[in-house]
Amino acid sequence: MHGMTQAERRRIRGRMGTRLYRRRILLEDTRELKLGGLVRLCPMRLLKPVLTFGMKASGLWRRGHREFLSPVVRHNTFAVPGLPSALEGFTVLHLSDLHLDLDTHLTPVVAQALQGLAYDIAVVTGDFNNFTVHMDDTALAEMAKLATVFTAPLYGVLGNHDSLRDVPVLERMGVKMLLNESVLIQRNGAALRLAGIDDPNIFRTHDLDKALGSSNRRADVTILLSHAPCIHREAAARGVDIVLCGHTHGGQICLPNGFTPRIHKDGGARHVQKGLWRDGPTQGWTSSGTGACGIPVRINCPPEILLHRLSGRTT
Repeated sequence: MHGMTQAERRRIRGRMGTRLYRRRILLEDTRELKLGGLVRLCPMRLLKPVLTFGMKASGLWRRGHREFLSPVVRHNTFAVPGLPSALEGFTVLHLSDLHLDLDTHLTPVVAQALQGLAYDIAVVTGDFNNFTVHMDDTALAEMAKLATVFTAPLYGVLGNHDSLRDVPVLERMGVKMLLNESVLIQRNGAALRLAGIDDPNIFRTHDLDKALGSSNRRADVTILLSHAPCIHREAAARGVDIVLCGHTHGGQICLPNGFTPRIHKDGGARHVQKGLWRDGPTQGWTSSGTGACGIPVRINCPPEILLHRLSGRTT
């Protein structure tokens, strides 16, 4: 576990808001207590060998692990009416649900896949970690390696597997974490607001109004980072242009046509749980994840590395 200094606690509390900061820390500590004793390392740590044995016995392990280590680079274009010409072609590299301590073979594979990609900013929509409430040494070491590969500013939000206490460490690696905050990215007189909220699903410590209002200048387009897509109705009601999220893993283990009978019932409406979606004026993409959760296996649901391009052309 990696703690915060008193100065770091003050800064993060000021950025996030005192009420939500206290709620998140309390819930993290409560989860840590519940995971204490024999299950301190989380039921996932105990279930992993059982699930692994089951997959190997079924003959699916080799196939699933091979797919886990075969990320697909997907290209998506968001049509944004009225987009200033200065933002035409602006590209966001989107990773999600890395779960870096699950299998260290993933890090060099993702690093290699990122080579040669062109983008203006990179984002990680939560779940850097897998097994524990706080990032362990394995997850931190793997993220430190991966952080050196990005060729543009890197932003992130926390997921339900992450800890607020890891924010200072991540930021020292070069990941600018958005804790119910936003930054304004300017290009030749045009402005893009990149907002990020804390986990709206398990911790429920998000504050969308604070995130969208933390930059005084009006933006030409707003992109919201959220770990889970359950925020889609709130985002649409506030006129957010684009939402980038993850959490659902696209099902991770799916039927041959990519369909899964059930993803996260707490992740929002079914139409927002995988891939491209729309809710009124708001467009979004729910990543199937770049890593995996529980066991390093994917079936009929390859991991994603996404390049989202903005365009004012609507045809």
